[in-house]
Amino acid sequence: MSSKPNIILADETVSIANPISNVFAFLSNHENYSLWYPGAMAVTSVDGLPQGTVGKVYQETLRLPSGRHRVFDIKVVESRTPDQFMTEGTLTPLHPRMEMRLTAKSAHETVLSLKFFSRNQSAMGRFLIGALVRGVVRRQSQAGLRKLKSLLE
Repeated sequence: MSSKPNIILADETVSIANPISNVFAFLSNHENYSLWYPGAMAVTSVDGLPQGTVGKVYQETLRLPSGRHRVFDIKVVESRTPDQFMTEGTLTPLHPRMEMRLTAKSAHETVLSLKFFSRNQSAMGRFLIGALVRGVVRRQSQAGLRKLKSLLE
């Protein structure tokens, strides 16, 4: 049985006046995520692997739009210095995937493309996530990138 493609929840881009190596170093230390992404209350490392290493696991505490909190694991699934960082989480039913791709626009400017996906495979889950979650994640991503830009510039 083949798997269905991931559902795109957000696809946002921002230009940051900071060299690509600095932006990547900040983003690939996923503990920094709670400093800029709305709803991420805390992100802590749960293993001894270096930051930005494939296989590194974090625990994230997320405040849901309902006000409730959920704690789940985030694993680095791809990391290529200085232009690619990807994670996948265990938060059900969303099964999130985050992809960050960086491009050096100049020696002092970086373009960051941030995409969020749901890896949910059930028909009902995909429908509900598309209908109820996509807009929230898109707005959070836009607000998060504005905050990230202000932190790094």
